[in-house]
Amino acid sequence: MRNGEWDTVYQNFVYEPYHDENGKVQGVIAITIDVTAQVVARRRTEENEKRFRFLLNAMPQQVWTAAPNGNFTYLNEVMIRDFDRSFEDIISQGWEVFIHPEDLPDALNRWQRCLHSKQQFLAEFRLKFSDGNYYWHLARAVPMIENGKVSFWLGTNTNIHRQKVNETMKDEFISIASHELKTPLTTIKGFFQLIKRDVTEQTSLGSFVIKAERQLERLSRLIEDLLDVSKINAGKMIYNKELFDFSALMTDTVESIQHTTTTHQIELHSDCSIEFYGDQLRIEQVLINLLNNAIKYSPGSRKITVRCTIENSNLVVSVEDLGVGIAEEHLKSLFDRFYRVDNSSARFQGLGLGLFIANEIVKRHGGSFWIESQPGDGSTFSFLLPLNGTQEFTDKATDHETYYEGSFIRIHYREQEAYLDVEWLGYQNYDSVVKGCGIMMDLMQKNNCYHILNDNSLVKGNWSEASDWGASVWFPAMADAGLKKFAWIYSPSTFSRIAANKSLPSDYEAVQVAFLIIKATR
Repeated sequence: MRNGEWDTVYQNFVYEPYHDENGKVQGVIAITIDVTAQVVARRRTEENEKRFRFLLNAMPQQVWTAAPNGNFTYLNEVMIRDFDRSFEDIISQGWEVFIHPEDLPDALNRWQRCLHSKQQFLAEFRLKFSDGNYYWHLARAVPMIENGKVSFWLGTNTNIHRQKVNETMKDEFISIASHELKTPLTTIKGFFQLIKRDVTEQTSLGSFVIKAERQLERLSRLIEDLLDVSKINAGKMIYNKELFDFSALMTDTVESIQHTTTTHQIELHSDCSIEFYGDQLRIEQVLINLLNNAIKYSPGSRKITVRCTIENSNLVVSVEDLGVGIAEEHLKSLFDRFYRVDNSSARFQGLGLGLFIANEIVKRHGGSFWIESQPGDGSTFSFLLPLNGTQEFTDKATDHETYYEGSFIRIHYREQEAYLDVEWLGYQNYDSVVKGCGIMMDLMQKNNCYHILNDNSLVKGNWSEASDWGASVWFPAMADAGLKKFAWIYSPSTFSRIAANKSLPSDYEAVQVAFLIIKATR
């Protein structure tokens, strides 16, 4: 009875006997504690958890949760059914038993990086089901963060095996179709060569033959691009590497393309008289693609400039046009397969495969690609080819305490101003960024110096491939180590500026981040 009304309550009862001086029980003391609020809250939690599990089990995907350290805490029935293992068995076995051995190292590496950085986990891998077959899945997990700490991870594995199989079938079809189309195309080319013997360019028939031949060349290039893409996706792209005269390659390629256009003048500035070890035809293919693109996308300009220099044991080639240009948001996607900028497919012909293929060829020679462009001001496409197969980043001097100097970075602890002065140099890639950032963190901790000036104004080439690592591994580690202020001076390279913004996550309240631009003055 409470306030004149009957109420249902939950009580905890505790009974304790009490004794006299001889130890004889004289009675019982009963203590009651009202726990109604706790019981109602627990039952609501149990009901919510029941509903939550119902929803997770109703989903067609595999759903799981994990503790902050990455260990499984829940698996839905779909997952248990697919593996035909008990909850306890899957928990004890972990991912190692189910992920395909070829996919496991990358998946675990990504997972560990996400656990450390508290960033979203995203990976594709094959999972072994109870029937003994592997099926492709897209895994995604997000952290539940409360008061700055991860409470748990919620993850899903979505079966994408059918899409993967369809992609493989599509690539096989493209490969077969390309091969089949090459045979009649070669025959048609032969017939046109015979026709040209009997007609002259001055006749109407001769002009038609020339126009038809140009269309055949376009068709031939499209077929070759499709065939190359299918080879790349299947891992069957063959590279016949040997020594060749790189300067002669540049000269011959520019001259051959110049003969195909009357609307543009191609200027070659080359200082690359060197024997290079690589696939001459494939590298020529890269240069031809860039020159054709420069012609295609600069209809209102006549000048195209090609440059080749040797810097730090690297060949650096660039093709500059004064055409339509490309907006910054499109730059990083240009190397994706079939990517076209805006509605350019309506204005300019092509499949959007050339840069994808060119990028793959450059990567297989240990190099990298980058682009500088502004809408309306033209574009400069550049690629780097290391003379020794890999870029070399050498150590020059260090005391392992206050400074380090290398061919790619200089780091000095400025004791009086109490900050770490970091200056990056030249052409960077994933390896140099990882090495330089590791040295930076080591000197920061040794000197208890948590203010850093990161100067990229002398960076010439691409390091965007390291941006994901910077965001998920390096910067979180720097924040955990005590970093307070980080000022980043932008590189003149657009690609490097994109990488900079991607490398520094914005959700670290303990670290003040600033991006700076240094403008040249006369």
